Amino acid sequence: MRGATATKRVWAIESRTRVTAIAERTDHPNMRPSGLTYLYLAIMLVIWASNWPLMKLALADAPPLMFVFARLIGTLAVLVPVLLAAHEPLWPARGERLGIAWVGLLQVAGFLICGIIGLAIVPAGRAIVLAFTMPLWAIPIGLWLWREPIDRWQLTGAVLGFAGLVLFMNPSLVDWRDGRVLGGNGLLLSAAICWALGSCLYRRRSWRTPFWTQTFWQMAASTIPAVGAAVMASGGTMHWTASLIAILAYNCILANALGYFLWGRVLAVMPPVLAGQVLALTPIGGFVISALMFGGALTIDIVVSIVLIVVGIGLSLRKSG
Repeated sequence: MRGATATKRVWAIESRTRVTAIAERTDHPNMRPSGLTYLYLAIMLVIWASNWPLMKLALADAPPLMFVFARLIGTLAVLVPVLLAAHEPLWPARGERLGIAWVGLLQVAGFLICGIIGLAIVPAGRAIVLAFTMPLWAIPIGLWLWREPIDRWQLTGAVLGFAGLVLFMNPSLVDWRDGRVLGGNGLLLSAAICWALGSCLYRRRSWRTPFWTQTFWQMAASTIPAVGAAVMASGGTMHWTASLIAILAYNCILANALGYFLWGRVLAVMPPVLAGQVLALTPIGGFVISALMFGGALTIDIVVSIVLIVVGIGLSLRKSG
């Protein structure tokens, strides 16, 4: 028993040391983003922007909720050998398991479940723009729940972003008489709100658990509601076509595992605020890729609304930058 206790203490000390080292690398004044850092960001932007049109294609062969479940299971299968190879624990630190699970239920399960159902109804270009409004929703959530101070950049960003969102939802772009279409748009906004709430909860405390373990635990916790939702829906069957398998592999290996890995590498040398501003371009990339894949008219109100939303997101992320 004493040996086990000593081992746990050593592991806890090592975990805190790794987290502290990452924080020191991020904030060190001599650390400057290199060209490789921006290459990582560019790769992430392309991967995440491309994924929504690809998921839209996958829904022709898979029920939405079954796709989410398969994506989570596949990601866990990828993460387990990564954790073992890196000698990272599968279990979070004591006292953090429930908190990390709640963040995962909102940031992963809530986002993926609401987002995929909305994507099944709404065009991929519109879906990615709505889903990536999460930084805008984080502002009123933080202000409402914890009375977080809001500076002029956040206020300006929120005004511009929500103005663009209102324009994006105007009757010429959304049929307000179609309840199904309204529901799809609402689910995508709900996905963004779930992500924002999970992010707000995450930043309320400092975590001792290593980053990869947090990611694994969030994904594992999310499989529970994903299974329940898939069973309750119980509609349709998976058609295991080559394209579906390829898109699932893309989601598990690139969008999830590689995306999170590159994000961690970027945050080691670049402030999260600056990195977030770069990734605010993701909705534009996703909309353009979707338009190239599926077509669709590009009107002035669509352009203006997307620009307002993206600029608003960028300004809202300037706090403490």
